Amino acid sequence: MKITPEIAALIAQLEYEIGRECYNPNSYDGYTGVEGAAFRYPVTIYQDGDLHKHRYIISSISPDEVNTMKYVFGSKHLFIGNGICNILNMLEKRYGIDFSKMEDEIKKE
Repeated sequence: MKITPEIAALIAQLEYEIGRECYNPNSYDGYTGVEGAAFRYPVTIYQDGDLHKHRYIISSISPDEVNTMKYVFGSKHLFIGNGICNILNMLEKRYGIDFSKMEDEIKKE
């Protein structure tokens, strides 16, 4: 699968869905008395010569930046952009689909 601007945007949307599924059961909100909190895990991307943290959906990403998307856990890094690319490639092979072609169809509508 070639990572086009449309595929890069799809990867950014998928990353947002993954990143917003974080939960810390050990947190406590002193104002409401609620224990545990859901939060959006920040994704770091190398853009325009610098590292940028995104806490919301990534508004703009180029195909070249996808492989720099990562979650940083202390000294460990999870390259989420590459992971999502691997999943999309696996789905294309397994089910005989073409995400680029599907994105072109959406663009035509």
